[in-house]
Amino acid sequence: MKLDSKTYNYTSKKSTNLILVFAGLVLLIMAWVAGFDSKEFYFSYLTSFFFWLSIILGAMFFVFVHYAFSATWSVAIIRVMENTLMLMPIFTMLFFPIIAGMELLFKWLPNHSYWLTHSFEADHLIQHKLPFLNKEFFLQRAVAYFSLWNLIAFYIYYTSTNHDVTGDHNALKKLKNFTMSPIGVLLFTSITFAGLDWLMSLDPHWYSTMYGVYTFAGSFLAFLAFLTFTLIRLKDQGYLKDIVSEEHFHDLGKYLFAFTVFYCYIAGAQFYFIWYSNIPEETIWYLHRWVGSWKTISILLIVGKFFIPFFALIFRGSKRNIRLLQFMSIWILFMHYIDINFIVMPTFHHHDFHFGIYDLASMLGFAAIFIGGFRYIMSRSPLVPLNDPELIHSINHRNH
Repeated sequence: MKLDSKTYNYTSKKSTNLILVFAGLVLLIMAWVAGFDSKEFYFSYLTSFFFWLSIILGAMFFVFVHYAFSATWSVAIIRVMENTLMLMPIFTMLFFPIIAGMELLFKWLPNHSYWLTHSFEADHLIQHKLPFLNKEFFLQRAVAYFSLWNLIAFYIYYTSTNHDVTGDHNALKKLKNFTMSPIGVLLFTSITFAGLDWLMSLDPHWYSTMYGVYTFAGSFLAFLAFLTFTLIRLKDQGYLKDIVSEEHFHDLGKYLFAFTVFYCYIAGAQFYFIWYSNIPEETIWYLHRWVGSWKTISILLIVGKFFIPFFALIFRGSKRNIRLLQFMSIWILFMHYIDINFIVMPTFHHHDFHFGIYDLASMLGFAAIFIGGFRYIMSRSPLVPLNDPELIHSINHRNH
């Protein structure tokens, strides 16, 4: 099969992409300088940081599933996932402002302003959790997370792209063995523990045994939306012609639908268990989100993150409607941001939803870095694994 170079070689101006990354960094640095002593800045920064990081983590999980199960249908789109992984080194560096603002973010640190009016030693729940929630162990876990994620990203990306050059199919066996190893288990647990460390511990009196899976489900759903939108944009620009077809979008639509249901099952189960047990330390988290305009956001999440995508994607025809999938991808990403904001911000804005200058600056900064970096990475290797023996089967994939 002979393919036109335009089909699989992404062309993008290196200077434009680097300007985007640079502009994003400048915007984040300016916001950091302006809000260095402001709690609001660090909460806004954490919200945007985790929103974009969750897309990368979702990509990592999908790549693992692809290689571990030797999936055929996704061979045509696997390189876009691998390109997403290579944003991890950038986001590793972007974690440092969160370290700098730890004492403004995390109430379980003894120097947090909360303890000016409360007794740290007399808080038995905090004292009970100190073996896990302490600065040294928190930083050690963060180092472990990012070390693991970067190891995975570099190994998978360079093994896969090197296979394009050498055509040695042993590389694919190495990737399969790698993803089937204990590393895969560590990946899944690291995603869930990162959610516990950086999001759930913002309110250390509250806990949920469902929260780690909640983090994973939201991350994977967000990546599916990003992947679907990206593939549609590439197709609109003339790339992946005769490679990615309506059949692939049908499968992605099925994934979007399935994980919309899975995510809402986990979120619903978490709520029902807490409501049923009616323990004050657990119910307080939801009570904080049922006051002022946060109550409106709670209802919006129920309607916007479940009912709208559920009824929009339940039909077979809607999963094959490219424009509907494009709109739903944007909608799901929007609702994912609202969800992360709903998790993080009530700890700071206790009564009402608020979107201020720090939220806007951090969101635009991260978006510029993510988009510019992603476009640059895509231009450095073919958009499809050209030497993968299953590529032809992926191109000819059909839903029955």
